[in-house]
Amino acid sequence: MSFDITRRIRFADVDPAGIVFYPRYFEMINAVIEDWFEQGVGYGFDAMILKGPHGVPLAHMEAEFKAPSRLDDTLVFSLVVRDLGRASIRLTLTARCGEEVRMVARPTLVFIDQTAHKPVSIPEALRARMLGYREAA
Repeated sequence: MSFDITRRIRFADVDPAGIVFYPRYFEMINAVIEDWFEQGVGYGFDAMILKGPHGVPLAHMEAEFKAPSRLDDTLVFSLVVRDLGRASIRLTLTARCGEEVRMVARPTLVFIDQTAHKPVSIPEALRARMLGYREAA
């Protein structure tokens, strides 16, 4: 199962050529991950970071830009879990406009204790909810 969210490309997202300025995709990716934690996993950033002891900093990112996205395009971002380690979360996010793939990103997050700034094991209940978004074989 994937976590899907729709986002319209706004004027602030595009460069003078009228296409998405690539750093804006990284902001969109972060927003999708934040929405997934809140709506899909049930552990929003407010509960995790502001009220709780955890964080999920980005450790690695790969991105492929397949086709340009333009002002007023509607993109559907689909997030799946590629791999779940003890403390690492490897995701794939695909942005599509209709059937056309526009961008694919592969972020790796690390589940940490914010006080110690060290990786910690993902709690089992949280891990089980994350695995509900495992990439289809």
